[in-house]
Amino acid sequence: MKLLLSLLFVVSGFFYDGFANSYDKIDTHARNTPEKFTKDVKVLTHYLIKPAKNDQEKVRSFYIWLAENIAYDVQAYRSFDAAKIGQTKPNDVLRRKKAVCQGYAELFQEMCRLVGIKSYVIPGYSKGFGYQPDNRTFTYADHAWNAVFLNGEWRLVDATWGSGGVNNQMKYVQQFNEKYFLTSPQVFVQDHMPLQPAWQLLDCPVSMKAFAKGDEAIVAALAGQTKKCTDYQQKISEIEKLPAHERALLNATDAHAFNPANHQAMARGYIDYASYIMKSIKPEMRSLEEIKEGAALQESALVYLKKANTLLAKVKDHSADLEKEIVEKNIQLSEKNLAGMKKYLNR
Repeated sequence: MKLLLSLLFVVSGFFYDGFANSYDKIDTHARNTPEKFTKDVKVLTHYLIKPAKNDQEKVRSFYIWLAENIAYDVQAYRSFDAAKIGQTKPNDVLRRKKAVCQGYAELFQEMCRLVGIKSYVIPGYSKGFGYQPDNRTFTYADHAWNAVFLNGEWRLVDATWGSGGVNNQMKYVQQFNEKYFLTSPQVFVQDHMPLQPAWQLLDCPVSMKAFAKGDEAIVAALAGQTKKCTDYQQKISEIEKLPAHERALLNATDAHAFNPANHQAMARGYIDYASYIMKSIKPEMRSLEEIKEGAALQESALVYLKKANTLLAKVKDHSADLEKEIVEKNIQLSEKNLAGMKKYLNR
């Protein structure tokens, strides 16, 4: 339910060179990785960090290797081939040497996890191919990138856009881009908007309205921030402390409040929460009390599934077709299970 994909940015002549010559040794090491080390994520990760002197050089090595060796799967994106798009797990990405953005982000996160660096996959909106200011309503998340915790602060990384882009013929062009490695939040927010506004890493989040309008509106919004209006670090810390199912629901609630046009975000939150509840139902209930408990849980799950169904009905394009199918099947299954439990209880 958390799969995300996005077209890359349009290839142009401008490539950010803000960190030129800062990482020569680690960059050379990553770029010259022997093929024999690229068959397994753990093996690759530990090879990449060999010359690294600190965590920042480790994540730099990951970024370089991903950007230079994983191609963006434009064909999978355009055809919406679920079999290919679904291959976003780290070892699948290594095997295929191509992925949509979710695959890049999951592989980067796994590399960080293996060396004890905290990192998250961040879903959100992007200004990729075809974006025009004031000409798009952001109604669903179309991209994913990473946040990584370094030297006591959160930083932003997008290895997908660091690898290259698509040209006007919709062909992937591999061309390393420095810009999306540890990018400042003020720059990153110009073309990346997270579902959870705390992941903007800004004291005052830029609004969806400003983001949709374009760079001038974003710059104006940033310039107008004269005082701190939120504590994103505290918010992230609070989110991290929650159990996974509560974290997902809170993120979905915040995402929908921040951008009410995105019904899918809240619907997915409801679906995930219903799934958590349904997994709590015992597959075999041997007593009356267990059946009562199961029925109560099933009723609760149905409430969330029906909330999701109501929201998804508002999505008129095909972006939520998979979610609609999942919700409909689960509602039918839940109603059937609940009817069976109630029938037994009413004997």
